[in-house]
Amino acid sequence: MFFSKNTKMHESQRGFTLVVVLILSGLASILVLSSMKDNVNQERLSGNFQKKLNARLTSEQGIFDAIAETKDYLANNPAASVNDLVTNIGDLSKSEGTDLTLKGVKYKVQLSADNDELVLSSTGNRFEGESSLKVRLKIVPGGGSSGFTDAIVGCDKVTLGGSGKIDSFNSSEGPYNKSKGEAGNVSTINKNGADVILGGGSPIYGDINSTGKINTGTSKVVGNLHANGDITLRYNVQPVSGNILTRGKYTQAGGKIGGYVRANGDVKMGEGSSISNNKEPNLPDILYGGKGNFIPANLKKYDTEYFNRNPNVPEVKSSDETAPNYDPTDPTTNCDFLNITSEINKIDDGNNNLKAFKTLGWTTSYTMLPNKLYKNSNPGTSLISSVNANVFGMTTEVLKVRGFKVTNDTVVVKGDVTLFVDGNFEMTGNPKISIQAGSSLTLIITGKVNIPSS
Repeated sequence: MFFSKNTKMHESQRGFTLVVVLILSGLASILVLSSMKDNVNQERLSGNFQKKLNARLTSEQGIFDAIAETKDYLANNPAASVNDLVTNIGDLSKSEGTDLTLKGVKYKVQLSADNDELVLSSTGNRFEGESSLKVRLKIVPGGGSSGFTDAIVGCDKVTLGGSGKIDSFNSSEGPYNKSKGEAGNVSTINKNGADVILGGGSPIYGDINSTGKINTGTSKVVGNLHANGDITLRYNVQPVSGNILTRGKYTQAGGKIGGYVRANGDVKMGEGSSISNNKEPNLPDILYGGKGNFIPANLKKYDTEYFNRNPNVPEVKSSDETAPNYDPTDPTTNCDFLNITSEINKIDDGNNNLKAFKTLGWTTSYTMLPNKLYKNSNPGTSLISSVNANVFGMTTEVLKVRGFKVTNDTVVVKGDVTLFVDGNFEMTGNPKISIQAGSSLTLIITGKVNIPSS
């Protein structure tokens, strides 16, 4: 600080500037210390939140692991009770250094039973952070799955006529979509040879495996054909998108094959026939072990030794109990792998007083419930009787009839219905059975199934 020589400072002003600086420095120090304290608190809060969050995630991991353990145990012990699960699985715990990699984490899951519910209580920790979760699981019998690998399994023969279509879809993926229904496989398993005969434009969206012969008629097949006997495609045949495999003769009067052809026997291909082989183009279009008769000029190339060699097509699986691959629980080798005969005997109590059910055929509407079937105009009167019966290990209501025939009418199914038909099941004219969402229909039939109409 500068002063002129004439400036005079009052005695009380000496050292004032130093005091002001010290005061300002003190205030700044207080602000810095306060800010540091806030930062420390914020850091501690963030750390605690992170530990709490990690503890929460760890407790969730405990729940997921306990559910996985429960599923594994039920897969090997499907009849286990809730108490069995508690006793045999016990409490679960994991910590850092076992299967958890994050430092300072651990969880413990306690299993307990509450009536018919399994209670999972999980506590997760990360250092001082702790979080608890509780999940209640109700164990119920499974449903919606099928032991059948194919849409239709014919013990003796499969014949399709009219305009009936066969396809299949995964209902867990949502409502039916015909563009996704390409798993409707059809097979026959009689070791003596059971044929698959198509006619009337009956498309199959899937593979055909036959222990006998296959005749596609005028029908389209989106899939492969595999037969122990002959395979015949008629002149006005619709395309077959897959491969052809036969241990017998192969006759193609016309049309296009999307895959390749393999035949142990003779081959005859007429005008308009072609083999695209667009699925495995690196393999030969055709191989055959017998004589070749190729009428179109563009197919004469197949009349050479390169194509005329036996492909040794393997056999289609059959129900031969002496075969090495026979398995009584496998639907591809045993037509009655669910032992339907015994189930029928449980339901069929020898009552010969059953009534046959036949609709009026006047576009009448009916409703089928688990315990009654009635005409919508008269809901108070059940047209058939019901009984309690054991069906596949479960006691349920069963509707029982001597025969069942729907003609030009509509039957709406509400609830989980089991229908036992001691006779034939028929649908003629323009009939319809509509199964409502959340409902199901199980048919157990002692006679024939005849659906000749659309």
